[in-house]
Amino acid sequence: MLEIVVEGTVGAGKTTLVEILEKERGMKGFYEMGDELADQILERYYKDKHRWCLTMELYFLHKRFLQVREASQTDRAVMDRSMTGDFVFVKMQKQFGFLQPIEYSVYENFYKTMVQILPLPKLLVYIKCSVETALRRIEKRGRVYEVSVERSYWEQLNYYYDMTFLDGSNHNILVVDGDQIDFVENDSHRALVLNAIDRCMNSNGIYILDETGLRYQVNWYNNNA
Repeated sequence: MLEIVVEGTVGAGKTTLVEILEKERGMKGFYEMGDELADQILERYYKDKHRWCLTMELYFLHKRFLQVREASQTDRAVMDRSMTGDFVFVKMQKQFGFLQPIEYSVYENFYKTMVQILPLPKLLVYIKCSVETALRRIEKRGRVYEVSVERSYWEQLNYYYDMTFLDGSNHNILVVDGDQIDFVENDSHRALVLNAIDRCMNSNGIYILDETGLRYQVNWYNNNA
């Protein structure tokens, strides 16, 4: 079954954490759905967002649905991004005007139908990091269509991610402070994250992991004003 979904803005480290869970916990990873057609659509989208936005989002929605369904039938699955994460982009696209209201409604109807028939993971891991941290990682991996994107786009994306995953609606979520916890380069931090995931797997609520350790939190916004 789908046990863990890893979420976070572009550059947060989702793929790396899924790879770590595969290696250290013997899980089966399901990754970002890159293929030749997806790359072609993305390149066109970044050049003309109004024209290609709905095409891109519906393409990824369908692929994500099939991926979640497969992961749900796989023993000990962990996924890099969810349908909810995809919907974050769609909300932002509407705000920017890249999606017309009627286009947004078309997507939303498909999304609501699909999520109703898919199971929830045991744990959502949300890697929360600043725009500065995300941009450093984006520049390091050097994807042309990402590096050329204006900073304001990434700032808005970060905002929408936080609003979506820190609103208290997720039944079981571990928030990892991606600015303080470097599980990519720091072995001790990697061990902290793995231990926190083990402890949170069969719990229920909001958990925060930063340099002070793991703690339970009733509501993110009330305690982090």
